[in-house]
Order: sequence, then structure tokens, then C-alpha cells
Amino acid sequence: MKKRDLIAGLYEFVRDGRARSRGETPFALFFAEWLQKLDIPQDSKYDFWEIDHYLPQLVVDAFEDLRTGRDGLAVRCREGYETETGGEVPNLTEMNASRSLDQTLTVQTTGYMLDDIVGRGAGQRLDAYANAQRHALQAAFDRFLRLVYRRGLYDIIRKCEERGMAGKFGGTELRTFVCAGRLMFTFARRLPGDGEISVSFIAEDNDPVALSAGIQSEYASLAEAMSMIEDVISRWPADAKQQAKIYLASQSVGIGI
Repeated sequence: MKKRDLIAGLYEFVRDGRARSRGETPFALFFAEWLQKLDIPQDSKYDFWEIDHYLPQLVVDAFEDLRTGRDGLAVRCREGYETETGGEVPNLTEMNASRSLDQTLTVQTTGYMLDDIVGRGAGQRLDAYANAQRHALQAAFDRFLRLVYRRGLYDIIRKCEERGMAGKFGGTELRTFVCAGRLMFTFARRLPGDGEISVSFIAEDNDPVALSAGIQSEYASLAEAMSMIEDVISRWPADAKQQAKIYLASQSVGIGI
């Protein structure tokens, strides 16, 4: 697909009313006009060049211009987008606790739009690109599951009569809480004063493997979150008796963890 074909597909998508979620139509219109202004030498020079492969970074670039641009096109389309969605244009790539749901849904719905216009697989490539930070964080937590949870932590939590537990690992505190069939993990680090940074994950409470465990919330940057997870992994003892000494029941850990 050449740039002109993508632009035509975007206008057709809007004209036919194929949008399924709020925000898709105003972004499609902005993206089409944004692409018209974008000079891509390879697109005009080579017949064999195709835009499909570069859709993830082009979509993210367009969303960033829509979110922060000051030219007439960006301002006009941003107003239309925010009027239709009732919220600000999200940053598609950076973890943001206050806009996490908007970000996730926008990547998902924009992926559906790309699948509709370009073909299946385009949305999956956008997800891999835009959610790279979350995928990296999930991989770090999966490593924690392999090296800590499945090597003693699950047994400690299962045998504990209290729902809440906690342990200190360097500058990081790991807290777990069992409630309504779910097990919450929170990695937290105190900040000067009364604040803290944290990242939380959730799994089924009776699952010793926790393959379905996933991210619940992020109140830390990717680097901070991965550093906290590594604190726990690097300090988790191999000996079961030592594990039981450092990870203990805690009544101060509650549902808000």
C-alpha cells in the first residue's frame, strides 16, 4: 500500500461510517490530512515501497502531533477529538497511571481501524509498538514469577492465615493481598516525605503458575518499576527457612495494598 492508498482508505472509512468507537473518526480525518502534508521520499521515488510496515510509528507520530501540535490542523482536530471523546488525546507509548485505561483502549480501537483499512495484523503491530513499555514490564514480572513466586513465595502465601503479607528487599517493599479469589502483588518504594512509587499486578489466588497474571496499575516509570522488581528477585533467598523469615503476615496490608 502506498501513502495515497492509505489516505483514500482513511477517507473511505470515515465516509462509510465504519468507526466503532468515539475518537476513531476525528483521528482518521486528522491522520489523512497529516499524511498528505508528510513528505516521504521513498513513497514518491520507489514503486515497490509500501507504507504498511511503518504504520505503528506513523500512527504514534500522528497522535503525538494531534496531542501537542500548535498548527491549525492539530488545534482544529484536537478540539474535535476531545469533544467527541470527552477527554484529552492520550500519549500512546508512555505508562501513565491517570490515563492508563484511555491509552489502552485508544491503542486497541485504533488497531481495529487499521485492521479494517489495511488488513489483519496491522493492529497487532501497533499494539507491539505502542505498548512496548507494558510488554517489557510484563516480561520483568514474568521473570519474578519464575524466580520468586514459583520458588517459595506461592507456598508461603498459601500457608499464611492472614490475607496480607509483606517483605523488605533493599529499598523495595513487596506486598501481597488475597481477596475474592484474586492475589494482588504490589512493588513499592518510599519517596521523601509521605509519598511512594508503586506498580501492581493481579493473579488468581490458587494458581501456583500464574500464567494469566497481568498488570493492574502503574504509579512509576518503566525504569523505576523494573528496578523494584529486580530488587525482590536479586534478594530472594533460595532457602525456604530464610524465605519464611523475610516474608511475613502483615495486618497493615489491605485491599488498597
